[in-house]
Amino acid sequence: MNDRRETEDGFEMMFGTNHLGHFLLTLLVLPLLRKSPKARVVNVASVAYSFGEIDFNDINTLKKPYEMWSIYGQSKLANVLFTRELARRLGTDSSINVYAVHPGGVRTEFARNQPFYSKVFMHVFGYIWLISAKSGAQTSLYCAIDEALDNETGFYYENCNRNDNLFSKAKDDESAQRLWELSAQLVKLENQYNLAKNPNYFKQ
Repeated sequence: MNDRRETEDGFEMMFGTNHLGHFLLTLLVLPLLRKSPKARVVNVASVAYSFGEIDFNDINTLKKPYEMWSIYGQSKLANVLFTRELARRLGTDSSINVYAVHPGGVRTEFARNQPFYSKVFMHVFGYIWLISAKSGAQTSLYCAIDEALDNETGFYYENCNRNDNLFSKAKDDESAQRLWELSAQLVKLENQYNLAKNPNYFKQ
């Protein structure tokens, strides 16, 4: 997160890692998920979506200065919008449910590549305010296995509770559709997996 980096495919690292990779993987495994009577997709997002904006004119951060937290926020907002749009495209009668999760502030090696002073600050900050990895996994597990969520899809969860009080940008269906189309173009999604090319893909 210290400076701008790229994936092997030339995408800005955080957007490519946090969104595009999961977008493509999810669509590629959907045929397998359909073979199960019930299946769930859990996208690990973050409350950091709140300070992100999807910059459709500079999605790979080539023009503007690199500001790591806003770029991270963009990738996490993309997780929330992808969850919303995938649920919409699957439809309410689908056997596949989709959830976005904020795990909380978790003590991990998140700051491992930060300068030394940042690592010290995060170490102290972490042990005072952040939660353990075990605690941080609970909302993901809740969305993965709790039967109470069988009739919910496309929503955002934190602290093992659904949170509908999101910023409007996280509920913008036009942006969610636009992000989907851009993502499909960027990863060169094969026609057989692209709803625009294969309208029956999500209904099979």
